[in-house]
Amino acid sequence: MFNHIRIAILSIALLAMASCGSSPEEKKTEKEPVTADKTATTGNAAKGKSLYTTCATCHGQKAEGMQALGAPALADQEPYYLKNQLQNFRTNKRGVHEKDAYGAQMAPMAKILDSEGIMDVIAYIKTMPSPTIETTLEGGNVENGKNYYNMVCGACHGPGAVGIESLNSPKLVGMQDWYLERQLNNFRQGIRGKEEGDTFGAQMQQIAESIPDDQTVADLIAYINSLKAE
Repeated sequence: MFNHIRIAILSIALLAMASCGSSPEEKKTEKEPVTADKTATTGNAAKGKSLYTTCATCHGQKAEGMQALGAPALADQEPYYLKNQLQNFRTNKRGVHEKDAYGAQMAPMAKILDSEGIMDVIAYIKTMPSPTIETTLEGGNVENGKNYYNMVCGACHGPGAVGIESLNSPKLVGMQDWYLERQLNNFRQGIRGKEEGDTFGAQMQQIAESIPDDQTVADLIAYINSLKAE
């Protein structure tokens, strides 16, 4: 009988020791941070509102863009892309080509912001509603544009032209067609994407160079415009 009691006590002790050994690991596992990619803006929107006052002159009070000033909408663009382009303007990777008149206007504005200011402005921009985007260009063939997009552009910009963060490719759907046309032609002509250090721009520039003609540009834009209704 006493042997049975000893065995029972020993078993309880071993179980207790096992529990003590495993508990910290379990708690540690529970407290481990999520390792998912976190690239959403961490800026201060209240500070960004004050900084955005300068931007509003061209991009509009609600970041809806102004065609008359050649300034695109920002409100519906992804934070990772806004951040990358503002940094490019700040570091002379964009807006320095002699034929990029609009980029030259933007570059000194971006240089007003430091890294923290960029995040604050983006945080404020992301509080804005998605702008209403109107079609201004005609003459493109949607079906031809769809075929070309799926063949050439979709690998980087994704199905539905919503962009791919890991490739730093921007969202195209919802971007103004006149701005898309200008940027595609800037890439085609080497006005954009040729500056040292603009890795992603250089990739895009090489792809854009292969666009055979203006009609293909029109077709692509017609297809991207068609996605707004989906």
